[in-house]
Amino acid sequence: MNRSSRGALVVALALMLCACVTRPAAKYDWGTYDPSLYTYYKDPAKASELMAALQSIINGANTGRGAVPPGVYAEYGYLQLQQGKAQEAVASFQAEEQRWPESKAFMDRMIKVASTQPQPAQTKEP
Repeated sequence: MNRSSRGALVVALALMLCACVTRPAAKYDWGTYDPSLYTYYKDPAKASELMAALQSIINGANTGRGAVPPGVYAEYGYLQLQQGKAQEAVASFQAEEQRWPESKAFMDRMIKVASTQPQPAQTKEP
């Protein structure tokens, strides 16, 4: 076997090995977070679209698509707090704190803020 044939064989083997390498799965599933956040920043009235995107990311992680990225629970909780859903916001802030312990100081403050929000009046059914 001459030198050029040997070189071609080595290159061919290298290419075949590269074709067999699988790409690792993404660590986080960001879903449609970026375009939804951009839309929300341009038009805050579209908060429901961002909430739907965040909920989809959270639900996707529960079905094994990837871990919930940092800040997603906190962002979702903040939107819940803006809608007057303080108890749900606290749960989201706690989930962020559990998943990302380095956010504990900030999440504790957000939990305190959410806990001081007035609760909506509950109506009694006759």
